[in-house]
Amino acid sequence: MTHLHPLRAAVLGIVAFLGASTTASADVGELLDRLNDHNSIKGTESSKGWRTLFDAYLDLSKPPRAISAEFNLETIWPGMSGWSEVEAWAKDNPGMTEAIIEASQQTIIGLPYGSQNVPATYQQKGIMVEIWSKGNVRNNNFQYLDALREILAYSTAETYRLYEAGESQKAIDLSVAQLWLLRKFCDRDFLVEKRTCMELLILSLENMRDCFYSYADRIDAEQFRHIAQKEIPFLRTDRSRLFIPEADRIVAEEIFEQVFDPTTGDAQGERFMEVFTEIQAVDEPLGRFGAGRRWVELSELHGGLPATKERLQNIFDDWWRRWRIREYSSMLGLETEYDKTNPTRYASVLFIVDDIMDLFELRNMLLNETRGTIVAAALCSYRAARGRFPAKMVALFPDPLSKQQSVDVFNESLGLMEYRYLNDRRAVFIGVDRVWLEPGNCIVYSLGPNLENDSRESGTTTHGPDDDLLYWPPAKALVRGQQERR
Repeated sequence: MTHLHPLRAAVLGIVAFLGASTTASADVGELLDRLNDHNSIKGTESSKGWRTLFDAYLDLSKPPRAISAEFNLETIWPGMSGWSEVEAWAKDNPGMTEAIIEASQQTIIGLPYGSQNVPATYQQKGIMVEIWSKGNVRNNNFQYLDALREILAYSTAETYRLYEAGESQKAIDLSVAQLWLLRKFCDRDFLVEKRTCMELLILSLENMRDCFYSYADRIDAEQFRHIAQKEIPFLRTDRSRLFIPEADRIVAEEIFEQVFDPTTGDAQGERFMEVFTEIQAVDEPLGRFGAGRRWVELSELHGGLPATKERLQNIFDDWWRRWRIREYSSMLGLETEYDKTNPTRYASVLFIVDDIMDLFELRNMLLNETRGTIVAAALCSYRAARGRFPAKMVALFPDPLSKQQSVDVFNESLGLMEYRYLNDRRAVFIGVDRVWLEPGNCIVYSLGPNLENDSRESGTTTHGPDDDLLYWPPAKALVRGQQERR
C-alpha cells in the first residue's frame, strides 16, 4: 500500500468528501482552528516573526538563479561559479538581513495554517500552508517552504559576502540569526515542516563550521567563545525541547469523522471509496480503477470509529514515550505501535499517517551537528588565544567548552566525541575523495548512526553517511579544496 505525505493525504481526503458536503467550510474552519491552536502559532502578534520575515521577502529582488539542487544554501560560497552576481544580489538586499535578525528574536514564527489566514499578497507569492481551497486539489501545500529556502540562500550568500568584506561581527550576527530562525521553524507541527526545517538547520550548522575554517583569521578568540558558550547551546535541539509533530494526527482524526458513520461508528464503504481512492490516485493514477473496489472491501473489515481513533492515539502515545526516553533505552528496541497495527483492520490509519521513526535519527543527527559546531567554535577559540590546537579535548573544559556539549549522541555509552591532534600528515576519506591534513591540525568526529568507530578500526579517518561523521575540519571545506586561514 502506498503511503502519501500525511498532510497531502489529509487535504485530498477532505476535498473528496467536501465536494459532496454542504458543511464543508464549517468542517475545514474547525480543523484550522485546531491546527492554529498550537504553541508555534498562537500568541500575540508582537511575539511572532512571520510578518517581519515574509514582508521583507516580498521586497527581496530575484536571485541570479532559481533555487534548485544546484543553487541553494548548501552550494553557495565564494568559490562557486557566478559568485560575483550572487554577491551583488546579497549586497543589494540589506532589508532581508534586518528582517532575519528581527524575526529570529521573536518568540515564535507564528505563520498560521490556511491560505485564508494570510494576506492576498502572500497567497500570490505562495507564502502559505494551504489546507483546503474551494475544492481544488493542491499538490504543494507547504508553499512557504520554497520562500524559506530562497531566504536561506540569501542569508548564506550575505554571510559569506560579509566575511569576504572583513565585516566578521555582522557575518556572525547573521549566521547565528539564521540558526535561531530555523530553530523556531523546527517547532512547527506537521511532519513535513519539522523534517524539512531540521534538515535545513543541519545544513546551516555545516555552513557555520565552514566559515570558522575559511575565516578563522577574521574571528577572534572571544567571538568564537561567545558562539560556543552563549549562542549555539541555547538552540536546545534535544528531546526535552524539540517535540514530535502532532498536526498529522489532528488531520487524520478529521478524515475519520468524514468516512465513518456518525451514528453507528461503522466504516462507510462509499466514503472509503471516494476519499481514499482520490488520495491514492494522486500518486497512482492508473491504480484508481482497482483501488475503489479494494477500499470498499476494506471498509467491511475495518474497525469502527472509536477503535480507529484509539489505534491512532496509541501510535502517537508510543512515539511520544520513545521520544522522551534516554538514548539507547531497551524500550527503543521494542516493536512500535505503528508496526503492530493490523494493516486490514486499521488500513486507513496506516494509509494516512507516515511512520515518523526516521525523525528520531534525524533528531540525533541535528543534536550532534549542534554539538559538533559548539566543539568546533571552542577549538577555534582555544587556537586563536594560544596559537595552536590542544593536545587533548579535555584542555577545553570547562571554558570555552562544556563537557556536556561534547558528548557523542551516537556513542552507546554516551562518551565524548573522538578527538585527535595530528603530529603527522593524515589522509581523510570523505566519500570517494581523499584529502590530506598537515601536522598541527586536529580532527573531531562522531561514530555516526552505525555506532561504530570506523576510523579507528580502519586506521584511516573516514566521513560519510555509513561511516563516521567529521565535524572538524569541516568536510565541505576539505572537499572544495578551501584553504584554511589561521
